[in-house]
Amino acid sequence: MRLLIVILTLCCTATALQHSNRMQALGTDLAHLIPDYETDLYRNPCLLDRRLAGLSFEPMLFYRYGSSIYPYVVVNQMPVTLRLLNKSMGMTGQYWINYTHDLEPHEYGWRSSTFNAIRLNDLWMYRVRKAVINLYNDLDYSKITYLNSANSESIEKRTEYIVKTQISLPIRKRLSLDLKLGYGLYETCEEIDGIDIHKRRINMGLFRIGLYCRNVSKPNDFTSWYLDIGSPVTNAEIDSLPYSAYAHLADSETRFVIFAQTMTARLAIARALPVSNHGFLAVGIKNSLLFQNTSDHAEALDLRGIKNTMALPLGFEYRINTVALRFGARFRYDFGSLRAAADHEVREQSIEHEFGYDYSFGLGWQPHKSVALDLFNSGDLTYLRNWALYIKYVF
Repeated sequence: MRLLIVILTLCCTATALQHSNRMQALGTDLAHLIPDYETDLYRNPCLLDRRLAGLSFEPMLFYRYGSSIYPYVVVNQMPVTLRLLNKSMGMTGQYWINYTHDLEPHEYGWRSSTFNAIRLNDLWMYRVRKAVINLYNDLDYSKITYLNSANSESIEKRTEYIVKTQISLPIRKRLSLDLKLGYGLYETCEEIDGIDIHKRRINMGLFRIGLYCRNVSKPNDFTSWYLDIGSPVTNAEIDSLPYSAYAHLADSETRFVIFAQTMTARLAIARALPVSNHGFLAVGIKNSLLFQNTSDHAEALDLRGIKNTMALPLGFEYRINTVALRFGARFRYDFGSLRAAADHEVREQSIEHEFGYDYSFGLGWQPHKSVALDLFNSGDLTYLRNWALYIKYVF
């Protein structure tokens, strides 16, 4: 128990809420292709059918340092990931706050900057007979306040919030239709001495539809595939678009847009090859295509962005008594094309090609049928902050 407390204190987690530690170790390109209850629950909340409590967290960081340039810095972070599930209701969420304060010399004396951020990502589920009502919240709020010795204050605020619901409808045995419907609110605002300037706001309608199939003959022998198309449905997806979601807005403008002016399509398939009776090797292929059609209000240009990623993921899991060894690898090819046009003529165009690979590692330990620990590392085994620990209790 003392060793467990030490591990909990030292290990840090940057776990994506939609993927369990096990799934991250095997490779997130194989998510929803390899059976994994906590990950599959995000695709289909109707799978809610068991009692589980899980916790992963990053210890609070609080430190100060001084120098002639930055005499005083405070950093404070404390993310927590929590899962509480039973057969009739459940929640799984990640929450953290970030606070930083800097005091530094300035042209006319001194200037301080204070950064506050709140981040939450959670899924709430409630079963009503055979249906599960669910709400998915994705909020990212940040505020930066600058104050100088002349008591002049400027504030930059950003709010990104998405709420959505999702359902999986069985079509035939092993095949289902997945639907996601959401609303997004995006807002930025700059304020100087109490006066709002450069305020922009977007209301978004979000939707994604897909087909999903999984054929499991035994736990180590399965084939899965899915195809979906629609808009981005998370803040992370919208923030990673080729062009800013605000590019087409003028100052102090509010607009309603469909699909964040973006279409995405994904196709993935994986086949598991049993390794004796103790594990499997999953081999897959995944293609993700993104097309963004927007404009640059300041330059009066039409903008086109295309991103395509072809990935060949591998996931390996092998169990020895109560310990599971996990490894994931991905080989990928990225293609990107960005274009700015005016008067039906191409002004600028850039095309990018990139080949790459990455890998991950994980360990699972289940000393009791009700207790399990999952360790995950994103690629550098010697870097402590790359390790994440997840503890769960099944009852």
